[in-house]
Amino acid sequence: MDKILKTTDDMLDFLSTKNIDLGTYDDNKVSQFLTGNTYFFKLISYRKNFQFDNGQYYHLSFDTLVDLSNIDMRLRYMLVHFCLDIEHCIKIKLLNEITFQTEDDGYSFLGKYIASNNNPSKIKQKILTQIKRTNSKLYDKHHAQLPLWVVMECCEFGVLESILAFYLASNPNSALIKLNVNRIEADNNNISLLSYVRNIRNKAAHNSVILNSITNKSGIILDITRANSLASELVINAKISRPVRRKKLSISTIHDITTTLAIYDTFIESETMKKRRYKELQELLKRAQREKELYAQNDEIISVYRYFNQITNYLIETL
Repeated sequence: MDKILKTTDDMLDFLSTKNIDLGTYDDNKVSQFLTGNTYFFKLISYRKNFQFDNGQYYHLSFDTLVDLSNIDMRLRYMLVHFCLDIEHCIKIKLLNEITFQTEDDGYSFLGKYIASNNNPSKIKQKILTQIKRTNSKLYDKHHAQLPLWVVMECCEFGVLESILAFYLASNPNSALIKLNVNRIEADNNNISLLSYVRNIRNKAAHNSVILNSITNKSGIILDITRANSLASELVINAKISRPVRRKKLSISTIHDITTTLAIYDTFIESETMKKRRYKELQELLKRAQREKELYAQNDEIISVYRYFNQITNYLIETL
């Protein structure tokens, strides 16, 4: 922003200066919308998806910003459900493997995991704090000797991700091994593909905008070598062309959403759950088409829609 915008008049001046048309809105309706529906800086963030030259945006209206914000809200609500389903599924599969396919009772495994950290006392305290905050009765009963199932029940997604990566490092025959990314973070802890699910989960759960970072103009661009095998397999099976999949998977937000969909399709076994979630995704894409004339001049946004529509059609057809 060129300056701090404190009043509605400031915001209207910004829209005018940047060539953002009010469309079907007038000054009063813009003011009412910003007062009752969202705040200006969140709404205006979607502008980054549009052509910008000489200090002005092209083919962008206030209607378009509002439409994107509405689609984004529905997308966040939907993705939370995808991520919660994945979290539940992975917890069950991990606990079942340790319980029924190893000689570990869950207590010694957790002890080994804690000991493997650079600061065992710190990670143990973190886990205990999360358990106490989530379920004080379970904390009172088990804090002296923690079973793995209590940690799975009460701890945050990041702890699950870390525990899974530790397990996969020494269990290459696990049914969950496809979640291993085989790389090391700066803190020397292995991570799993769940880190990409966590990125999406955090954005959705914290009501952070997502659709403001989905094009080459707006998104964080990754080294394409980071595209993981599950995401690559999904887009290949969905018959996304090589140039398109390389371009789309290099955009961080699209990469993480695609990975989330790939993990869901790979590990969720309930066909009923899949049908419900994929139907939600299909309905969202239909909603995104409702005001398609607003995006007629934006080839990048249209290509993002086509990319996810093609993936969704594949997911539904293969049920």
